Amino acid sequence: MSSTTQRKEPEVKDSKCGFFYGYALVAILGFLYFCSSGIILATATIVNPLMLQDEALGMNATMLGTGFSLFVLVQGISAPLVGALISKFGARFSMTLGAVVLLCAILALIFFVSSPVAYFAVFGVVASAATMMVGQLAVQSTLGSWFVERRGVSMTCMMVIGASSSFIAPPAVNAIMGATGGGWRSGWYLIAALVALAIPVAFFLVKNHPSDIGEIPDGTSGAKVAAKKCDYRFVVYKNKESVPFKQVVRTPTFWLISLAATSGFAAYTLSTSQGVLHFTSLGFDSGLIVAGVALMGAMGLVGKISMGIVSDRIEPIRLIVVAALILVIGIVVGAEASSDAMLLVFYACIGVGFGGVNAVFPTAMANYFGAGSLSKYLGTGIMITTLVASALPIMSGAFFDATGSCALAFYVTAGIVAACAVCGILVRFPARGEGGVRSKEVVGG
Repeated sequence: MSSTTQRKEPEVKDSKCGFFYGYALVAILGFLYFCSSGIILATATIVNPLMLQDEALGMNATMLGTGFSLFVLVQGISAPLVGALISKFGARFSMTLGAVVLLCAILALIFFVSSPVAYFAVFGVVASAATMMVGQLAVQSTLGSWFVERRGVSMTCMMVIGASSSFIAPPAVNAIMGATGGGWRSGWYLIAALVALAIPVAFFLVKNHPSDIGEIPDGTSGAKVAAKKCDYRFVVYKNKESVPFKQVVRTPTFWLISLAATSGFAAYTLSTSQGVLHFTSLGFDSGLIVAGVALMGAMGLVGKISMGIVSDRIEPIRLIVVAALILVIGIVVGAEASSDAMLLVFYACIGVGFGGVNAVFPTAMANYFGAGSLSKYLGTGIMITTLVASALPIMSGAFFDATGSCALAFYVTAGIVAACAVCGILVRFPARGEGGVRSKEVVGG
């Protein structure tokens, strides 16, 4: 059994100054997400296609897509391992180690990568695993243990901070490459600087659990929590107990939530790996495409805010269904885009849909199964989403090399996302009583 489930909570004392460190941690974790999961794919969307112009690399579209597929696949494969690492040693350790490894990977991209195999190994494998260690899984599972009553809002605020990199990065990276001669290697300078700064932030400022510094979730005093243990009332379903990891992965609901969330990751992976190539082949101006990528980042914030802020009032899994339907619309429009407006609609829908899914997926998991083993089952859920999403870039690259178009891959992805929406609709909830049920009732339901 993990240390998370066995850890004995120490006596909690009221804070003399009345400040809850969880609020500071929202900003700290948001910054770490910004420097890792938030920015790396947004940067790669602009930088990696330029590798096709580097004759020394000998890249084609299939190889380019393979690198993205590896990145997404390794995110999934590494997620359960990272979840176990966090459960055993804490998120602070995982984030610090991950930032060090990620910095080494980015420096290798800048100075040493000179072949497709090196690109696959450094970007597709090492950078991917390191990003998971310092980014999405680490920050989401940590914040899930710091907040219960305000989990949806706090997760949204953290994700908004982190995801702001998705619209800041494209123009910033484009400007850096322009100022340094336009080479793809210089596109990684910004991430190298940010990750170097993330290392001391993770080591000195991250706190794994509220009890580590004598606090409790949501910052409520010990007396108030004791009084509320029997009468917490939530609008959405929130399990007041933590279901053991081995029981979680045996429930159909776990798989349905994970497959529903696959909708956002599949669509975003298609966009980041093939969007630039697809719209360039359709004759769109590169400046407009960069603007579209930036719009996707901005609309991602809209999706995170609009869906995350209501995820304590509307069931998060139902919000994922809404997001998936938005994604289907965007992908179909983008498949045969013939005007600037259609390109922008594609990127706007991908931004809103993926932003919404990414914001409420961990909340949906934590609400349904409790936060005790969140790093483990969220990591396994991420693995499920990425196993599907990782196939899309290489599939799209192969279609493009064979036909000169990514349109068929767009339609296939739209079908996958629609099926994911159905999975979200099939999720049902136990009788809630007064805001939650015992673990055995969830597993049995």
